[in-house]
Amino acid sequence: MRNIVVLFIMVFISSGCQGFQTNESLMNPPAPVLNINEAIQSFLPSNATILKAETGEFLDPYTIIDLDGNGVLEVIAFYSEIKDATVQGLFLEELNGEWEVIQSFEVDGDALYELDFVDVTNDGVLDIIAGFSFTDYHFERGLSVFQYDGHEISNTFNTDYTYKIIDDLNEDGVQDLTLTFLNEEHSLNEAFVYNYVNDEMLLMDAIPLFSYIMGYYNILSGYVTENLQKGIVIDVANGQHSGYTNILLFDGNTLTSVFNEEDNPNDKVLRVNSEDVNQDGIIEIGIPRVPVGYENQEEWFIPYIDSFYRWDGEAVLQFVAERYASYSLGYSFDFPWEWQQNVTIERSLNFREVKFISTVNQSLLFDIYVVPISEKEEEIAGKIEIARTNHNVYYTTIDDKQLLRKFKLL
Repeated sequence: MRNIVVLFIMVFISSGCQGFQTNESLMNPPAPVLNINEAIQSFLPSNATILKAETGEFLDPYTIIDLDGNGVLEVIAFYSEIKDATVQGLFLEELNGEWEVIQSFEVDGDALYELDFVDVTNDGVLDIIAGFSFTDYHFERGLSVFQYDGHEISNTFNTDYTYKIIDDLNEDGVQDLTLTFLNEEHSLNEAFVYNYVNDEMLLMDAIPLFSYIMGYYNILSGYVTENLQKGIVIDVANGQHSGYTNILLFDGNTLTSVFNEEDNPNDKVLRVNSEDVNQDGIIEIGIPRVPVGYENQEEWFIPYIDSFYRWDGEAVLQFVAERYASYSLGYSFDFPWEWQQNVTIERSLNFREVKFISTVNQSLLFDIYVVPISEKEEEIAGKIEIARTNHNVYYTTIDDKQLLRKFKLL
């Protein structure tokens, strides 16, 4: 696979199209970069505003990239005018050390939601995959695929969507474009898989998903089983704080849902993101666990433990790892494998003192004390400092180097 070099340039945009500035921390940028702001500004109407994507990897006001790998750089930018909210695309190319506007193109949407550069048309050239949002709609967005033939940009595909995943799910060498669509009334929720076949984006399969949800709070793709089967893991928000997780599979022809969503599979009283928690290349499903002794406590008082499970490819979730995370105090602690869910927690009312206790013999396994930076040092005498921030100092009484490495600042 050829190497593709993408150069991100951070700029600061003041009102309208005034005040393009390159990041001064860049050392000796390529000559064409020096006048790219001037080239863009010379083309834009006086009341235009450059748009930045709301989410994703490409968040800068414009992207410099070599789409076809021929050594000639291109620039992709999007903007809108105050009088006309419709998003416009701008395509520039480096010619003889100067930037020239090659093409502008109109897209359907009020704002740029996300932007990616992936070859989904299987011609060896990066395509522009852009998602656009609409002012009056929260869940419904528009997705466009733009193809570059070495001379101009053409729009090859448009559809409505809510979330997207681009991955080679069945590992046949073809990037699968998987989209979900949840309408504003939450009466329709579907998943679609597209492949580029015979010069068009062809719908390979579609399945209905459970629609009475609030939305998705996390979605990612990768290996989901120990035998390296790929899938899409969807963490679904179905209540103010609650959620569940489903997995979608695609074998090249058929899109399937692993779990029955009407049963709230892998139910979570609090939302925990699914992730590759142990860096083994497999995505695990995160489910909060109530520690022993807190079964009848109010939810706000419970120090939930995040448990992670791997799908076995059939119907069983296999335990993989656990950790405790305090997002309000900015740290997490990964439990050693040998603790094996035999852990409960003792905590102070403000959560600044946490003790991990063995449920086998009630021994102290580890403890964490979070002390405001303003407190006197003598008040924490005898404790071992783990980490320090501008606001807090983190201590323990357990002098164990392996356990100390399990602590992480968030």
